[in-house]
Amino acid sequence: MVLNESRELDFTGRRVLVTGAGSGIGLAIAENFSAHGGDLIVADIEIDRLKIKAEGLGPNVSVYQYDQSDASSIEKLAASVGPVDIFCNNAGINHVGPFLEQSPEIIQKIITIDLIGPILLARYIGEAMVKRGTGVIVNTASQLAFHGAATRAAYAAAKAGIVQFTKSVAAEWAPYGVRVVALAPGRTFTPMTAPLLATDEQRSEGLKHIPVGRYGNPDEMAKLAMMLASDMASYVIGETLIADGGYVLL
Repeated sequence: MVLNESRELDFTGRRVLVTGAGSGIGLAIAENFSAHGGDLIVADIEIDRLKIKAEGLGPNVSVYQYDQSDASSIEKLAASVGPVDIFCNNAGINHVGPFLEQSPEIIQKIITIDLIGPILLARYIGEAMVKRGTGVIVNTASQLAFHGAATRAAYAAAKAGIVQFTKSVAAEWAPYGVRVVALAPGRTFTPMTAPLLATDEQRSEGLKHIPVGRYGNPDEMAKLAMMLASDMASYVIGETLIADGGYVLL
């Protein structure tokens, strides 16, 4: 069968939920789905910023605020949104610093928001998909799930958990017509990574570990998320696509 890009990437009439859509990769994912006809639902904890960004996503975008560290807020979001065809489970945080200097509260916060929160969201959003017998979940992991990095121990652990969760729930839900996959971005210029790439020295040092010789951008990651959610990846189950310019090869 010849690839028909206009058909394979047409999301007209499909409800697409994107979390963490107020900036960075999440915003780029929302923009790309909007450009390809998706009926967008966007959610973030930063509601004022999200509303401003949503103005550029078309006239029919639904906007929700929720707190990914709060189980009741997650359940309420899922109930308010209702059934969706595609869920880009993207929201998360990062914290950089020596592990022994991270308080138990910070460690708990990272694990709660980057691992437990996405799992709970997938559980509630995925329940409706399983009942309907159709749906796609694209979880956002990280290159650090495969490589690790000093000063980001809790974050790397949480993202490694996302990779294994993706594999496990994909195996469980595939017989019900629900695909679960993940995207693992490498170093990408976003507001979250800005402190890590603020100086020429930081940027130069980081590039030593990227064979392709440059950082990623949110639009590149968004297009991959959209591809994974599309019918082009209809036989891809439980896999994590690493998009890091070759970082994990070194």
